[in-house]
Amino acid sequence: MKNERNPLARIGLWLLCLGLAGVLGCSDSSGGGGDGGGDGGDGFLDAGDGSGDGVDGSDDGSGGESDGATDACRNVSCPAWQHCEVEGVQGRCVDNSCADLNCSATEECQPHAGGGAWCVDISCDDELDCPAERFCDSGLCHDDVCETGCLRCTGNSIERCRFDGGAWLAEAVCGSLAHFESVCREVGPCEARCTCQDDWDCPAWMQCEAGLCQGSGREPSCRLDPEPFASVLPVPEIVWGGTQANPTAPDSPFPEAVQVVMMPLVLNLDDDNGDGLVDERDFPEIVFFAFRQHDFSSNGVLRAIHGGGPNKGKDFFAVCGDKVWHEGEPLNLACSYTEADIDSTSTPAAGDLDGDGKPEIVALSELVNSNRSVFIYANTGVILSKNAATGNLGGPNPAVLLANLDGQGFAEIVVGRNVFTIEKDAQGRLKVMDRFQGTLTNGTNGQGPISCAADVAGDERLEIIAGTAAYNLPRPPPGVIRRSQCTGQEVDPEHVAFCNGQLRVVWDAASLNSLPSGKREGFCAVADVLGADPALPPGPSNPLDGKPEVILVSDGWLLVLDGATGTLRRDIELAAGTRGGAPNVDDFDGDGFPEVGTAFLDRYIMHDFQPASAHCPAWPAMMHEGQPRPAENLPREPGGSCQSDADCLAGEAVCNHKTARCVCLHNAWASATEDDSSRVTGSSVFDFNGDGAAEVIYNDECRFRVYDGTDGTIWFSEPSESRTRVEYPVIADVDNDGNAEIVFCTTTESGFCSENLDDRYNAGIEVWGDAGDFWVSARRVWNQHSYHVTNVLESGGIPAREPANWRSYHGRSYNTYRSNPRTYDWAPDLSLGGVQFSSPDASCGVLSQLVDIVLRVENRGDIRVGPSLLIGFFGTWEDLSITEELEDGAGQPLRLSLPAPLEPGSAQILKASYHAGNNGHGRLPDVIRARVDVDNRERECREDNNDLAAPVEAGDQAADLKLALGVLNLAACPDATLEVQLTNEGSRPAQGIVIRFYAGDPNQGGLPIGEHAVSDILDPGESVRPVVTLADFPMYPITVWGRVDPDNAIPECDEADNLAEGPGGNCPPW
Repeated sequence: MKNERNPLARIGLWLLCLGLAGVLGCSDSSGGGGDGGGDGGDGFLDAGDGSGDGVDGSDDGSGGESDGATDACRNVSCPAWQHCEVEGVQGRCVDNSCADLNCSATEECQPHAGGGAWCVDISCDDELDCPAERFCDSGLCHDDVCETGCLRCTGNSIERCRFDGGAWLAEAVCGSLAHFESVCREVGPCEARCTCQDDWDCPAWMQCEAGLCQGSGREPSCRLDPEPFASVLPVPEIVWGGTQANPTAPDSPFPEAVQVVMMPLVLNLDDDNGDGLVDERDFPEIVFFAFRQHDFSSNGVLRAIHGGGPNKGKDFFAVCGDKVWHEGEPLNLACSYTEADIDSTSTPAAGDLDGDGKPEIVALSELVNSNRSVFIYANTGVILSKNAATGNLGGPNPAVLLANLDGQGFAEIVVGRNVFTIEKDAQGRLKVMDRFQGTLTNGTNGQGPISCAADVAGDERLEIIAGTAAYNLPRPPPGVIRRSQCTGQEVDPEHVAFCNGQLRVVWDAASLNSLPSGKREGFCAVADVLGADPALPPGPSNPLDGKPEVILVSDGWLLVLDGATGTLRRDIELAAGTRGGAPNVDDFDGDGFPEVGTAFLDRYIMHDFQPASAHCPAWPAMMHEGQPRPAENLPREPGGSCQSDADCLAGEAVCNHKTARCVCLHNAWASATEDDSSRVTGSSVFDFNGDGAAEVIYNDECRFRVYDGTDGTIWFSEPSESRTRVEYPVIADVDNDGNAEIVFCTTTESGFCSENLDDRYNAGIEVWGDAGDFWVSARRVWNQHSYHVTNVLESGGIPAREPANWRSYHGRSYNTYRSNPRTYDWAPDLSLGGVQFSSPDASCGVLSQLVDIVLRVENRGDIRVGPSLLIGFFGTWEDLSITEELEDGAGQPLRLSLPAPLEPGSAQILKASYHAGNNGHGRLPDVIRARVDVDNRERECREDNNDLAAPVEAGDQAADLKLALGVLNLAACPDATLEVQLTNEGSRPAQGIVIRFYAGDPNQGGLPIGEHAVSDILDPGESVRPVVTLADFPMYPITVWGRVDPDNAIPECDEADNLAEGPGGNCPPW
């Protein structure tokens, strides 16, 4: 409590003088001053003429005996908020009014609860001198203007109530720099958020979760220095499929289809938390094609497995031709593998095509009479449509791209220079509506095509980059939706192109730059890689200009084209043979400027746009695994430690602020690989350890490797055979644990690898992560071959208007291609916020031999942790001088794990049960100590707050509320009713009880949908069974959850049973 000074002193003295004026000679300036009896006024009541008629004084000043008012009040004692008045001959206490009192400048007249008023000292030196509901300003306490910590919207700004409640302070301004209209929304009492589609819509230092910006908007304080990658090497987390000796997946449907030679996809396909939404708060799935034996390019089975959650690594669905297996069904669904009709080494894409909140999967069929079909699947694997197309769509192993090319309606499907628009049929199933084709290059490079989509022309629609041509989707005539509605009378060239099913050429770089035929096709990327003067190398004196370039790997050459015009800016022979994989763009070396990486026949190349220099020489020789750096590759000496670029060699090196070390501007390198088959395999890049330089992830015919992006050092190498097509590993947070993982395909069938390590090869899908969760976080999605972050929302949605990936948004840079954005050194901070002990077989406040340990687990850091987090327990028996781990009934260490990811700033309440006989000492320990992250898996910014010890004592008698949810009745939609049972299993009554209902688990972001107040006092052992109305019940399927006492207003002996899962359902039309 803040200090309150005693208000009685001044008023009490005034009353004393009032009652004893004649005896003590007290005077007041309102009456005559008198130096002795006769003429001295008493300063009270009738003092107008100063004659002192109430006192018979004498000349020597000795007052005579009083009578009248003074005598009547002499023995009346009044409290401070009253004063004495004479009524007849009696004195009585009368309430003060503020008008009666003359409070000083540092006092305030305050009413008394029972009547009256008094002067209270409100002076203050700081906040602690004021009551909790007041704040100190200019030396005085004032009423709070808001509740501390509350958030509100003022226009499009978020304001936070100051720590002392004295003012509203600006917290953040909503407003996306992309195309989404972010607004401030008050989402609950004292809660305001900016709306968003993804992180780029949020103010700096905030993240988008389920449509709302979360976080403080302040730079994280929970941070860690980068960890050397050599100390955080990957380990397997999921190994799905078979082996060389047994190439089957016996616990999966269609078990012989286990060979995988394509880029896997990662995104959420199902609603794991019951909130009715498929978004980033659920556990992602991994989507891939598999074939049996040597059926590459045909007989592909579409599969999805769970990336995280309780069924991590297990099958979600599988599709063989027209037969669909779903999780939980018998595994004996028959399908001859010739029925499987997908091109098993092509690359699908996935995303929400129609904006209904559920993603679709788009795949390409195997060739049938030289023709392909476009297949569209629902998020559950159900086949929505199979759409015949003419021709092979450009070549072998094509890749699908999804984008909303015209910024309206449904997204489009792109394959090379082919665009398919979509519509819904009479049953509401998505199908192809029209096809549009380009007339120039297709985006192949020996295999493919692989195309890109970006607004490189600045015309507010996405161009399709296919080789050295840029196309766009023509706008239709007014009122026309599909080509069949055209009349044939169109005149506008764009309308004519639409009606003819032709893509419009935006630029033709082959003709513009007179490129030879061997440089006209190629695999693409789009990013800002050149400076304001494109003729000069980018660097500190020629910074990036925020404009896009098109990067092509074209039959052994690296071409850089101006995005707006197609003008050739770089034409570089990479001297690595023909073909080449799809380019990666990222900051490989931590110098703040992008480089390009790609794979060829016998080497992986990192090309640097900055030239070699005296201290940062070129490395002409290719490096080989397990061998020293070739002597021709002279050491690079950029300098040592640094605080700024000025500490490094001018013009040659800059300061990497993440490592505080100088780094060369030029760091190109090449490392030997083996890909004598396709010579077009892809790769991916990601800064796993947050040191500012991206690592390279690549799988050739023999091995899965991780390279240092700066110098090509091979950090990790694992046997992994592949026949190689256009596939590459992807990086995503597949289990929603706040750390990146690597997902890649494996095979055993080709025999291409010269190493012949058959006994070490697997066939299927593997997920690798670091054992200590030291890797930084990543997005929970990677949805297509031409992935570049801004092409897909983390929820799986396709943006109606895609943000340019080469621009920055509120300090965030996405200037990469086939990479994921950096989060650097953010970390969790795990702690235990409280512990309770109770016994389920005894009354509240009494402990038996069986004790429930209830914990509040908190994340005070800046990054989420996953459900793999473990909590352990230790007991101390003081008289035995024993401290040891508590055991469960089976003699194993007693452990708890999180049921769901724990987001920054959130908490979960967990319960463990322990019996006195488990450790063999015959009684409960005297002290139990709980430890979060007991296996020290998480790297935290604070490691000294993971423990909480408490004496094992029965708590005070208290209520114990237990909730159960019954039948959900949807007959009266849009309102629903829910049967509820609430029981007080405690030993004290409870009142003021509130039950809050959610769509989905509130621990995983479930949103409130209703509230019910229990009006009665609930006595111990008593139950109530209200039927609660949930107004405007959701029209999409949800699981109802409930939580009693959601604001922790009622003391309880067991807080862990306040949450309950109920039934699922929805109101029509779903």
